Amino acid sequence: MERKRLYRLLLPVVIVLAFLYTLGLAGVVPFTVSYYTTIIFIFLFLFLWWEARFRRN
Repeated sequence: MERKRLYRLLLPVVIVLAFLYTLGLAGVVPFTVSYYTTIIFIFLFLFLWWEARFRRN
């Protein structure tokens, strides 16, 4: 149940970050927003991958 709650909390965060990333690529907001959003996505991916890997063992 805890994992499901975590994913439900992360969904709006990922949607907002994807929206900001798209606006940065379109030039509506500075491109650095897309740059930092990419870094956040990488850290989020690594965190979720690491958490899932340790949960299996």
